[in-house]
Amino acid sequence: MWMITIKDVAKKAGVSIATVSRVMNGNYPVSDKTKKKVMDAIRELGYRPNAIARSLKVNRTYMIGMVVPDISNPYYMEIAKGVERVVSKLGYNLIFCSSNENTEREMDLLNALNEKRVEYILLIPTINDSYRINGLLKKGMKIVLIDRHLPFVETDSIVIDNFEASYKLIEYAIKRGHKKIGIINGLMRVSTARERYEAFRKALEDYDIPFNPKYSVCGDFIMEKSYKEVKNMIIKNRKNLPTMIFATNNKMAEGAIIAIKEMNLNIPRDISLGSFGELSVPQLIHPQITTITHDAFEMGRLVGEVVSEKIDNRVSEYKNIVMNSAIKFKGSIRSLKNLL
Repeated sequence: MWMITIKDVAKKAGVSIATVSRVMNGNYPVSDKTKKKVMDAIRELGYRPNAIARSLKVNRTYMIGMVVPDISNPYYMEIAKGVERVVSKLGYNLIFCSSNENTEREMDLLNALNEKRVEYILLIPTINDSYRINGLLKKGMKIVLIDRHLPFVETDSIVIDNFEASYKLIEYAIKRGHKKIGIINGLMRVSTARERYEAFRKALEDYDIPFNPKYSVCGDFIMEKSYKEVKNMIIKNRKNLPTMIFATNNKMAEGAIIAIKEMNLNIPRDISLGSFGELSVPQLIHPQITTITHDAFEMGRLVGEVVSEKIDNRVSEYKNIVMNSAIKFKGSIRSLKNLL
């Protein structure tokens, strides 16, 4: 069977394509007689009749847009699953987009979703421009911030406590005798990168451990970039390697693992490793990596509940939810106590 198009609907109803578009979008006046002809044609041809009829009846599209930094990261997919679990029960569908950590692409996606008349946009921002996001909100765009926050933006948000768990992970390494500690950080324009880096530096400061810039690299939250940066770090510091590296997200941890193994080094014998975020397939890595983790599905479910409350007009004020994280201690951070 061929795919039914708007042209087929127009031909069946005996009207122009523009008229069909006006009926479906509901943004121009159309006579009841014409609207009935178009809707009858839609039903007969099976051209998404339920979604269109419902949209016309209540002036809703039943679409929610979601923009994430990296569509390949299972962490963001798990959040999306949690969102969908809630909103699908209300008859809503998710449009899933990836900004690729590119601010201009992100703005293009936000505008494109707005043109599609999505009712809400769920955003994990890579942009750090509160002014531009506030501008979209003033135009009537409904945005919920997830995972990363933006200062001075008045809207709903669900984020995690990045500082406390990061601090505790570095503290754990220090108490196991590590003093040469490095970091693979993401883009500093992003709140999660800044908060995890600040925790890293604060832990070093509190325990009088000097920060060595040679052990600090930027992996842009991407596995490939992290791999290159960690490999270069190892080559440049082969005679004085860091004893432990903190990767501020899971993709960069995976890049670090590849680089460390490629350089014929062992985790944790030669370099210990800790990660903020679960790895894609943790059970295939030995030893398993010590990670900071939280329930991504639950985060998505909370996002869905926030949107659901707004759709049903149960809640009008903004909600700002901060979720706690936990550390899963595995075997990737070696104790150096017996070597001192």
